[in-house]
Amino acid sequence: YNKLLMIEDNKNFIGIFFFFFKQKTAYEMLRSLVGSEMCIRDRYMENLMIQKRIAVLGSGAFGTALAHVASHCPNSSVRIHMLNSEHAAFFNAEKRNKGYKTDYRLRDNVSAVTSVQEALNEANLVISALPTQIVADFIKDNLRQFPSKIPFVSCSKGMVISKQKFLSETVAEVTNNQFQYASLSGPSFAEEILQERPTLVVVASKSQQTAQDVQKTLSTKFFRIYTQDDVLGVEIAGALKNVLAIGAGIAQGQQLGYNAQAALLTRGTREIQKFAIKYGAKPGTLSGLAGIGDIMLTAYGTLSRNMTLGYRLGKGEKLDDIVKTSKGIVEGLPTLEAVLNYSRLHQIEMPIFESINSVIYDHLTIQEAIEKLMLREQEPEFHIVREE
Repeated sequence: YNKLLMIEDNKNFIGIFFFFFKQKTAYEMLRSLVGSEMCIRDRYMENLMIQKRIAVLGSGAFGTALAHVASHCPNSSVRIHMLNSEHAAFFNAEKRNKGYKTDYRLRDNVSAVTSVQEALNEANLVISALPTQIVADFIKDNLRQFPSKIPFVSCSKGMVISKQKFLSETVAEVTNNQFQYASLSGPSFAEEILQERPTLVVVASKSQQTAQDVQKTLSTKFFRIYTQDDVLGVEIAGALKNVLAIGAGIAQGQQLGYNAQAALLTRGTREIQKFAIKYGAKPGTLSGLAGIGDIMLTAYGTLSRNMTLGYRLGKGEKLDDIVKTSKGIVEGLPTLEAVLNYSRLHQIEMPIFESINSVIYDHLTIQEAIEKLMLREQEPEFHIVREE
């Protein structure tokens, strides 16, 4: 019945239904299903009238993929903000993103706009897939355009270098807590979302209602969303796994073997957990989709920019050459700097992250890094890490 309520084409069927089943018992039964005292027919019409206006900021691969997901919300209108007017015109004519993922045609209820004001006008949900390092400035420059108390879903992964903080903290400062903030993360390559392959993610918000609203709006038959409240844990996992993926790529490029790759990811995940606990996140979050789920995807998936960068480093290419030819931002690089600044300040031992940094920036050879890690002082596998 709920499905019938959301499908306009069935309105004639529902009218016939009421004609034949107007007896009190049938009506009472259906009213209890609706869960409201209002007339069932009024409820149906109300659902048709409520339009979900969804703004997508960032027209890269993931922004395009999330626009496709959002377009499946019943009675929705999705607007992607694009900087390039030529790309916007092409999208509106062809429903394809000329800059990214040109092979995939999006639905007719998705349009592109070049004006931030137009993208955000009357929006009741904002999805941000902007590069991490520009989010704060973008919001600050356009704060007046955002509707008051707007649900803001951040899909960006990384640590804000200028602030040495994560996005939830930075956005809260810039907006004075004006947004209903949520973080969406998990193992989710954009291309596979566009192909409508089964994808599971998590949305975290301090507001249970906000998390559930996002879950309800963006869930589809191919995109399943779980909810939780550990926003920092989800953001830390999503940011630091990019660094670990660079290390995994180096191991693959050097053909160090499966033993080494498994060990690197296991011990690297332990380092992320120590960082997360010190920062105030919940250690259990690392066991979920935003943690081990995204780590597995990013470390082994050939679509991962971070893993690819590490792989090319492992094959002997120069960092500058790799960055110049990479399509999209490799978030693991700026995140590495911010993470190590924090870990050194707070005396968090992160030898794998330190080794990745030394190979990339300090001219330490990969073999020297391996030897340094293997010959560290012997110790128990687990130390007690206390939550603060």
